[in-house]
Amino acid sequence: MESLRIKKGDTTPKLDFDLDTMEFLLEGESRSENVLIFYEPIIKWLENFKEWFLKYGSSKKLEFQFKLEYYNSSSAKFIFRIFKVLKQMQTKGLESKIFWFYDVLDEDLLECGKEYEQILGLKFEYIALQD
Repeated sequence: MESLRIKKGDTTPKLDFDLDTMEFLLEGESRSENVLIFYEPIIKWLENFKEWFLKYGSSKKLEFQFKLEYYNSSSAKFIFRIFKVLKQMQTKGLESKIFWFYDVLDEDLLECGKEYEQILGLKFEYIALQD
């Protein structure tokens, strides 16, 4: 299994999932008109990673850094699916930390993180950013 890296586009975020360090970064803006094209391969990769983890395991903890400045409602559905796969991996023994970054003035983004956390039963660490 290889790491997954996607460069930032005009309307899509940067994604970097480094298997060596077990760090997962989603950063930028997600406002593509066709989010399916961007997110479906990521979901498939995560599902494959979940199977790989169940077969081979890892002593390293997963660190997920969610640093989206903005995402549209279509992206929200896929972000939920990403967190759902992370939750499944946690229940199978993968230790992980989820960091939710938000602008200190963006209470909506903070509330979105809290909703994901509550709905899925995940634990987020919130990090306020200031310009």
